[in-house]
Amino acid sequence: MLPPRAFYSLTEAAARWSVTPFDVIGWATDGLLALSIALPPVKTGPDETLSGLVDIEAPHALPLFRRDGAPSPTVAIRRVKANENDFRWISDPADGVVIIAADVLVRRAEVDRFEGAHFPPLEERGWRPAPGWRPGPGVPPRHDWDSFYAALARRIHEHGIPQTQAELVREMRDWFEQREDEHAPDESTIARKVRIVWQELCRA
Repeated sequence: MLPPRAFYSLTEAAARWSVTPFDVIGWATDGLLALSIALPPVKTGPDETLSGLVDIEAPHALPLFRRDGAPSPTVAIRRVKANENDFRWISDPADGVVIIAADVLVRRAEVDRFEGAHFPPLEERGWRPAPGWRPGPGVPPRHDWDSFYAALARRIHEHGIPQTQAELVREMRDWFEQREDEHAPDESTIARKVRIVWQELCRA
């Protein structure tokens, strides 16, 4: 069995929660979850170098995910935080590290903590175990939404954006039915998951 994912892109996290990336930025700005990037080696002092997965200040990523107006293609990050340390200024390169929207990540531990704090129990959200399901470590979602979004991204990458949202919903329903047979989610549930991606694509 493969280990769980180490992190999600901010866009994946937004789609997982059926909100916009702008909403996730807002929650992060309020201190409800941390945003991260994969940092190349940089200097934060004469004898100090940082690299790896580090946290950033959410407002600095906001231009990448503007709700109104065109988002910026890049932003420069000049302060980062590793582990429980305070935020450190990047001294070299002097202009900071330039990132794009896809570079903004949410650690899996942050996703788990956020959902535990702000999502009702699965049973209250209508979750019911499929026949033959047995509990394992943690309670997994009933459907494989991570693979769903990966398949959705591949479909758009390989074939482009369809003419209508309904067409995309039907294709993704067929994808689920091929994988899960009678246990596939209903079309309205799939439509809600597709809608957030469709709205972002239409805004682009």
